[in-house]
Amino acid sequence: MLKQLRNECRFTLTIHTEGPVLIKSGHSTVSGPDMTPVRTYRNGNAEVYLPGSSLKGVFRSHIEKVIRTLNDDVVCNPFVKADLDNQNNQLICPKYSEVSCGDKFELRQKDKLLVNRVPWRRHPEKEVLSNEVVYLESCPACRLFGSTSFIGRVAISDAYLAEDSQQRTEQRDGVGIDRFTGGAASGAKFDLQVVSSGVDFQTNIYMRNFEVWQLGILMLILTDLENGLIRIGSGRSRGLGNIKATVSEVSVNYLGIVSGRSANEVWGLGKLMNNGTYGTDTTDQVTIQQEPIEETQGFREETRGVRNITTFRDKSLQNLKQATIDTFVAKIQSWEMPETMQFDHLEFQQDGGRND
Repeated sequence: MLKQLRNECRFTLTIHTEGPVLIKSGHSTVSGPDMTPVRTYRNGNAEVYLPGSSLKGVFRSHIEKVIRTLNDDVVCNPFVKADLDNQNNQLICPKYSEVSCGDKFELRQKDKLLVNRVPWRRHPEKEVLSNEVVYLESCPACRLFGSTSFIGRVAISDAYLAEDSQQRTEQRDGVGIDRFTGGAASGAKFDLQVVSSGVDFQTNIYMRNFEVWQLGILMLILTDLENGLIRIGSGRSRGLGNIKATVSEVSVNYLGIVSGRSANEVWGLGKLMNNGTYGTDTTDQVTIQQEPIEETQGFREETRGVRNITTFRDKSLQNLKQATIDTFVAKIQSWEMPETMQFDHLEFQQDGGRND
């Protein structure tokens, strides 16, 4: 699936701190605050930044909650390991939410999961998992963000200070509360150094070989960021981490000549491959409602080298968000768990333990 490059989505996200933000460095200072924000050396100076890994983790966690709301039990928990029923020698995971996709495929690739167990065969044939099978049987979140068995298709860069923004930090006092008196607990004082409000960061988001509903996930995250519904960093329940984000334009790129595509259509991977592999849909496309196609109205098409680039701005960008989000909602609500999720037996050692 990722050996070829069919389509891409790129945009720059500007993150504005609406209040104090703290993504902890994990190291306290000798004589200063107990908790400090992460810093990196850039342009010869140490400056605060927002790690791309932290942003990606928050975005994934947020969209997993949204997916579970739309269709419960169709998204896995990446930190839940497969459990075993020792009495019946069966893997307990009838639902996505009860085992991580990564652990599921790890068991199968290690020949510990016997899909068609033959009682008299001591060493059953090893199941060979193709990329197509792994993608098809992964949950919606893992298909986009990846798992230990499948690389994600979204890359989020570290967010550095915007060119016209200055680094501003402030120190805050914290104290533990005595559960009996309701006052400050003795010896429980700590100090925080946080990024102040009014600081702008910029990061680039890149997605490759996407289906239209996966583009809808990014557009939904972007919409919630614009509305200030996603917090980042530590202390979110104590008022920290409030941000808002904006994107001025989104570009969708197609490599090579894409014949038959109208200017206001966005084609996903299924439409571009047009063969139904990886469980994709050959009708994987969406039509964006457009005003008369003029650059002043936020829509532009151009060719750069081998890339045909469609840029959405202003009203055109809002229409792109709505159309792709609607596609995402419809996809998740109709999502069905593949039959192969109903696992069979595992191979056990003589002592009854799991043979890893």
